Amino acid sequence: MHLKASIHDYELDDLFRKFRDIIGDRHWRRRVKKLNEEILGNQFLRDYHHQENEIAYQLSCCSDLLLHYGRLPVGQMDLFPIYPAMAFASHCLSMLESMEATNRTRTIGRIQGAFQNPEDMRALQLEFTVALHFTKLGYQLGWPELEAEGDTYDLLVKDIESSGLEVECKAISEGKGRQISTRHALDFWHLMQPDLKTVTRYLHDGLSIVLTLPDKLPTRFAERKELSKLVARTILSGQSQTYPQAEIAIRDFDAQLLHRINWNNASQGERELIDSITGTCNRQVMVRGIKEGVAVICVIQSKRDDTLFDAIQKTVKKAATKQLTGNRPRMILLEFNGISPESMVNLAEHDKTPGNAPTSLLCWASKFLSNAIDRDHVVGIGFLSRGAMSSPSENVVTNSGSTYVFTRQESKYWDDAFRGLFNSENMLEQESAACSATLT
Repeated sequence: MHLKASIHDYELDDLFRKFRDIIGDRHWRRRVKKLNEEILGNQFLRDYHHQENEIAYQLSCCSDLLLHYGRLPVGQMDLFPIYPAMAFASHCLSMLESMEATNRTRTIGRIQGAFQNPEDMRALQLEFTVALHFTKLGYQLGWPELEAEGDTYDLLVKDIESSGLEVECKAISEGKGRQISTRHALDFWHLMQPDLKTVTRYLHDGLSIVLTLPDKLPTRFAERKELSKLVARTILSGQSQTYPQAEIAIRDFDAQLLHRINWNNASQGERELIDSITGTCNRQVMVRGIKEGVAVICVIQSKRDDTLFDAIQKTVKKAATKQLTGNRPRMILLEFNGISPESMVNLAEHDKTPGNAPTSLLCWASKFLSNAIDRDHVVGIGFLSRGAMSSPSENVVTNSGSTYVFTRQESKYWDDAFRGLFNSENMLEQESAACSATLT
């Protein structure tokens, strides 16, 4: 099976119609309707829902355009925002066209179900990303998990090495390993607003609030409401307090420090500024105000560590020992949703620079691959950034990511055909739609 590597603008309308007819637009419309109802009740959820469910929102937009214009208005308006959804639709159709009836029905069900669960959608998109990469290198692919009584790994690169290469893909969300999920934090911040507005009404500068919980946020509404009132009581007291439910630390800061931040495209340096103000590190944070010299930063964290690498290690161990057959060489690829292509390249360049201390990524990957017990068949592990849209030339749009790959050439399953699969000459590219031109 091969995935299509490019889309022309004149194909978009037919592409969307075919996908809608096979999958059914009720699946993304129903999802978007539910999310928009939640947003009406909590405006803090808007950006979160749109980011987590971008394919559903983009396809819903396509459905609306089709109703309004009778077709997708190519050439009449900028369709750049729906390109990722068009790429997703193209991949799905390519996969379905190669399947016999039973597997096709099973796969349609998986695609429909992915609209209800962002993690399932990310997993499917990642498989397409990796499949497109191997397709562009000229290899034939199989989807074992989607075959009747198939194996449990994601992809089989059939014609590399004598027996093929098994590939397991894992999408790692930004909240992986966090004790306080983004969704729960957003719900609690919404709950806090009436109390917070009351006690910060006469604030004249910046106020940092750090709420440290023994474990997770309480599940009962009454307990969360009481926690919100404790925050308000602490602010009124003018000093940090420790309660049985939580530790609440407050401190003043210069709100002018936040005026230079581009909130639509915050950088790592700006994240570090927030951390320095609050005395925390990469926690769930909400910033409100930022006008007339007034701002409130609220951080929610757990005393239990946010163990990203522990969570990743459990995921990878399962993939190495349970989801792969052990009869072929295999590679495990992990996509980090919160890392940009540039950041992934910077990590690799840091590790390659003599004299630099190794990154946590390098230390962990080296330790994992050096332990051959139950995993001699693993010939490599790769870390992928999330793709970024760009326009390398006029009328062409691509979506490209970066990879940082570690190989284990001493494995008895190693073959020289695996060398350089993800080097700079074989860049990982994700398909997106292009206007009047093919992708590069």
